Parts: sequence; C-alpha cells; structure tokens
Amino acid sequence: MVMKVIFIGGLTNGQIVYDYLRKNRHIELSLAITYTDSHLGPRHMPMQPDKGGIKKGPVIEFIDDVIAIQPDLIVVAGWSEMIPPSILQVPKYGVIGFHPSRLPDNRGRSVLAWQIEEGYTETALTMFYYGLLPDSGDIIAQHPIPIAIDDYIEDILSKVDESTYNLMKAYFPLIRKREAPRRKQDWNEGLFRRLRGPRDSEINWNRPAIEIYNKIRAISRPYPGAVCEVSGMRLRIWRAQVDTQTMGICSDPGLVIGGNHHEDLIVACRNSAIRLTEYEKIT
Repeated sequence: MVMKVIFIGGLTNGQIVYDYLRKNRHIELSLAITYTDSHLGPRHMPMQPDKGGIKKGPVIEFIDDVIAIQPDLIVVAGWSEMIPPSILQVPKYGVIGFHPSRLPDNRGRSVLAWQIEEGYTETALTMFYYGLLPDSGDIIAQHPIPIAIDDYIEDILSKVDESTYNLMKAYFPLIRKREAPRRKQDWNEGLFRRLRGPRDSEINWNRPAIEIYNKIRAISRPYPGAVCEVSGMRLRIWRAQVDTQTMGICSDPGLVIGGNHHEDLIVACRNSAIRLTEYEKIT
C-alpha cells in the first residue's frame, strides 16, 4: 500500500526527513509545508519543490489543503510552531515528530541550549506522536546523544541530524505497518523550557568558570553567541576554555588577567578564569 504523507518542517534535520520521504517508494508525498523565505535563518533549509509541491508559511494557513488531501500520516521535523488540533485529527496514522531531549524531560523551546548550559553529559532525540499539548504525545523511540565537555551546539546539532536519519530508517517502516511502539508520557513529569531571549546570552563573570564555559558552548555558532563586557569592550564570544592554570587565583571578576586584544584573552571569573579563544568586538 502506498501511504499519502504530508511533511511539515525545515532546518537541516527537516531536510533529512523530507529527503527520506520523497525517495521512499511506499510514500506519496502529497504536500510539504515549510518556512517562508523571509523566515530563513540559522539551519533553515530552503526546500526544493518535488512531487506534491511546497507551500510556505504558518500551518494554520493551509488547514483546508491538509483536509482536502486527507493524508494517512503527517511527519514534522525542524518546526517550532504548534500543529493546530484541527490538523492533528485528520491523518488516520497520526502526526509524528522529533524533539531533542529525553522526553518527558525538557519539553518546550531552546532545549539543546538549556541542556548544554546546565552541563548535561547526555540527551536524546525523541521520535513521538503529537498530542494536544506541546511535546506530550506517545513516545515511539529515543536515540541517545552524548554531550562531550568540548562539544559546542553545532556539534550536538550534527548529532541530532544523524539521530534523525537513524530513527527514520529504523522506525518509519514500523509506523507504516502500524507496528511502532507507543509509550505514554506523564504530563506532570519533567521540566518545561521557555524560549531563550537576549538576556540569556549575557555572561556574568561572578559565576564559576565551568558555568560560563557551558553558556558559551550552548549558544555559539550557528546561534548569536554569548556576549559580555570586558575592559570597556563589548564582545561576542564563540570559543573559550576554562583556564586551569588560574584555579584558585583571586581577581576581580571580569578583569583581564592575561593575553592581549590581538590574541587570546584570559578573563577572571568567580573561582578561576576563562580563556577567550575566539571572539569579536560588537560595534
């Protein structure tokens, strides 16, 4: 049986799912909904038209199209908007998606950045069925993603892309046959994360070195980067190291205690110092 599928999404992992679907001989890719060109930003992939065509904009604008197609399944990847309830009830096989945490923990927004900043050493990519509440539906599978101490957000995003493909390859055939596992979530369990804002990018030099280092790792490229004031300069930090040679040395937090403006800067924090290895002045 050929399954009628609608894809909703963008980003690099969305492109992986989209390519998997359009190359699958068991799939009729009836429609793809993605971001408008003006919405494209870090990791947003401009989808190329294929069978069924592409519509760009919020899902709510295309409810009538979805209802008219009557898809068997909707697959969502790399998409931050809620899916309207009127769409969730259309496909008889449901709506499946991906979330970069070990649900039910870390539902919500900006979850990879929060996990890296808080020093997680492992997360997971969860493949799940959509429910009425955010990230709340039955879990199909979870692919573990290690977070090394020297991993930056771009490294973890690459691991998410790899995990996306692995989950599609392993479980999509089971979804198509209605044989995929389903494990219910408890909505009362786990943290719910808010969307990060500009204030979350500010470095507080009164914090321990490892906390500052983790913040820098969490929001480095392709995101806007951590920002700070150092010696009267406004800086955007892309890469850094905890300076172990200064452990236990007392200096005023935020004071430059080594390096110069043409090389690494060593900046004092609460319990040691951070070596800024890649940064730029903000004008």
